[in-house]
Amino acid sequence: MNDPEWLRAAFKIVAFSFIQFISLIGGLVIGGLLLGYLERQANRRMIHAFGLKSIYWTAWLGTPVHELSHVLIGLMFHHRVTEVKLLQAVDADGTMGYVRHAYRPSSLYQRIGNFFIGVAPLIGGSLLIACTAAWLVPNGSLFQLEQSHMFRLFSFFDLPTWVSLGQAIAENFRNLFSAANFSQPSYWLFIYVALCIASRMSLSTEDIRGAGSGAGALFCLLLVANGLSMLLDPALHTQIMYWIGRFNFLFMVMLSLSLFFSLLVLLISYLLFQVKRYVGH
Repeated sequence: MNDPEWLRAAFKIVAFSFIQFISLIGGLVIGGLLLGYLERQANRRMIHAFGLKSIYWTAWLGTPVHELSHVLIGLMFHHRVTEVKLLQAVDADGTMGYVRHAYRPSSLYQRIGNFFIGVAPLIGGSLLIACTAAWLVPNGSLFQLEQSHMFRLFSFFDLPTWVSLGQAIAENFRNLFSAANFSQPSYWLFIYVALCIASRMSLSTEDIRGAGSGAGALFCLLLVANGLSMLLDPALHTQIMYWIGRFNFLFMVMLSLSLFFSLLVLLISYLLFQVKRYVGH
């Protein structure tokens, strides 16, 4: 290749990698920001109205789920978990649980793991809400979606996939919030469990810092994969985009439930806050 061809090839590799990187982490980043905002607002109202202990009505379950998500994904990436606190009395900086882990910086796999360990509560919490729905709610499984939805792809850069995603989310909500479910005791147990989990899915500063340390390694892996694809097998790029799209589609459907229940926690906290103000006067 002459110089212009090398430059075009390098630019294409970087562009492909950037698109894949944003496609892979975009939903996690947006979901994390929204969940963080909703959780802070709900906590502020509950603490102001009822004191610090009021947040335990969801934290007793949500915080252990949050921390166990870190642990499980940490083990998947061969990190050494050195200390775990699933639930404790909230301390001065708002910490109710924590996980400490160690890894080998020389291992690219373990360095990439830092990203997924950091965002683990988003993945683990959303997955557990979806599994709880499948267990406790008639027709509550994601696999109740029309078969045409189950193999869809989602990309931030492809508008038609946004339409498909919206249709799948709407269908999932219709299945879960059907009036026929309201008479089932197990349905209300699902609602409470989902509220507990969703209320504690936001990422701490330490989570974000850890995820950031692994994001660079993840981008480097994509660069290498796309470079090899261009040199050896152009189909590899298509396969990478396919699996990212599949992951994104199912994850975004699950994340939409987490965001809904987190918003519901905020609405409940707002109503309780207003009632407390009214009674106080």
